[in-house]
Amino acid sequence: MRAVILAAGRGARLHPYSESIPKSLIKVLGKPLLENTILVLKRAGIKDITIVIGYLGDQIKKYLGDGRSLGVRINYCYNQNYTLENAVSLKEAEGELRGERRFLLLMGDHYFEDGIIESILREGGDRILLCIDRSPSHPPQIKDATKVLVDGDNRIIDIGKDIRVWNAVDAGLFMLDNSIFGVIHTLEAEKPSVSITDCIKYLTQRVKPVYGFDISGHLWFDIDTPQDIEFINTFLGKMDAKRVGRDSLTIY
Repeated sequence: MRAVILAAGRGARLHPYSESIPKSLIKVLGKPLLENTILVLKRAGIKDITIVIGYLGDQIKKYLGDGRSLGVRINYCYNQNYTLENAVSLKEAEGELRGERRFLLLMGDHYFEDGIIESILREGGDRILLCIDRSPSHPPQIKDATKVLVDGDNRIIDIGKDIRVWNAVDAGLFMLDNSIFGVIHTLEAEKPSVSITDCIKYLTQRVKPVYGFDISGHLWFDIDTPQDIEFINTFLGKMDAKRVGRDSLTIY
């Protein structure tokens, strides 16, 4: 299976961090976010990775190269319209994914702990999935969250930042198939800038079911602001100090 990581955006809210480096290279516990994500994928057995770059993308290519130093295979797609919504970045990877029955999609500005990807690979089946958290408790999980409403079978009924009825939040990790690209093209005929959220809503309401995959209790963070970085480094630093003998919460 191939994984796609979206790392094209500018990250304006991360000023001054993102003025000189792409946000996915900002460090958490001394390691760039993107490197952490790649190593989490590798430990889950996924070594074919496509990264969509844009803003300061040459820095990402210089740092990661072809992935051999990390024991994976990386290729790159470039989104010159990186100021638009993130589905525009995903569309750039369409050619790379021809022939792939399914693929993982991850956000380059997220932190994921080990165990999440193993769970979705082991338990997700053949469904289209969005990882959700029913009990978010940390600021980088709650503020500005994309909200999700799922029914009793975990089918997504509605999704968006402004929906009034919801019971989970979007954790930024998806199991998709190539039907997502048809949705992107359909929505782009109506407006030039399309988000992954727009696509998931259209897909589940008009094409075929998308299900929430509950990762409540696992650590994941959406990093948007300098305050998020400060919180996460402090939080993970404390956990790292207590890590000895706690194999179920190993932090790298």
